[in-house]
Amino acid sequence: MNSKLKCISRYFFLTQIIVHFLAGCSAKHKENSEAKQKYQKAIPIRVQIIEPRKFEQYISFYSKLMGRIETTKTSLISDRIDKIFVKAGEFVKKGQIVLQFPTDNPSLQFQQAKVNYENSSKIYNRFKELLKSGETSQQNFDNVETQYLVAKRNYEALKQIIFVEAPISGFISAIYVTEGQQIDIGKPLFTISVLDKVHAIAWANEKEIQNLKIGMAGKIIWLGKEYPCKIISLAMKMDDYMKGFRVEFEAANPRFELKSGVTVEIKIKIYENPNSITIPNALIDKDSNGKHFVFVVENGIAIKRYVEVGRISGTEVEILNGLNFGDSLIVEGTHLLEDSSKVLVMN
Repeated sequence: MNSKLKCISRYFFLTQIIVHFLAGCSAKHKENSEAKQKYQKAIPIRVQIIEPRKFEQYISFYSKLMGRIETTKTSLISDRIDKIFVKAGEFVKKGQIVLQFPTDNPSLQFQQAKVNYENSSKIYNRFKELLKSGETSQQNFDNVETQYLVAKRNYEALKQIIFVEAPISGFISAIYVTEGQQIDIGKPLFTISVLDKVHAIAWANEKEIQNLKIGMAGKIIWLGKEYPCKIISLAMKMDDYMKGFRVEFEAANPRFELKSGVTVEIKIKIYENPNSITIPNALIDKDSNGKHFVFVVENGIAIKRYVEVGRISGTEVEILNGLNFGDSLIVEGTHLLEDSSKVLVMN
């Protein structure tokens, strides 16, 4: 009997162990299932901690550079180019001969004018001595002097037409002709630029002109390098043709790195906040009332936060109110969110 009872007792004990084991497995399975369900309901996101940032706003223009002084010499005759004495990029002095036309052009009669000038110069110098010694009258001398001055003026005028000189000292920034080329009257021959400083002209619209002042600093950007510049002229009247206000910039060019005729970007800083809250414009949304909002994370919950938008610079926006330093701004996954959505930070 005792043996039989012992068997029943052992059976009952094993049954209890099995029941408890199965119950434990069921509870654990239920717990894992609930955790898995909770995990699946949370929306995966990425966040960015808001920190103080330097915010700058610029106005950008595109313009062509030109020398501080530039002049283009044009042809005064129709003829071929006989000789060119300089090359583009060379420095020339005022009065230096840059190129030459033939001296035998029949329409100019340059050789005849030269001979006439040389003869009248000799006669003039002889009569000047005769006048000093009293061997001729003042009237005779005045007549000779008049003929001499006319001959000299004609010769020098023809000489300037044929031997084309540099009107200013500077760099030959462009030569538009070649030796032997036939050209017409009024065609450009060459351009001389004074490049110790460069200028640029841009056109500002009605909104931009309100932020610009004479003397305001900026930078010229060309070939990846930046060069400081400033505004030296600011129109007070809109140009009827350009539909903008003329703005002139000047930049020092001591090494002559900046070239005339190149297109550059000019940026003028009109605003700066060294400790701003700045976020990408793409993260800002609008509700049905047109109010701006973003999403931040608080205790695993996405919170819709209304913000006051300030200035915009490129893709960045300055936030004036609604966000604080240290907030966790949601930067990825916002298209799946609603206010109070459960989220899972994936950073």
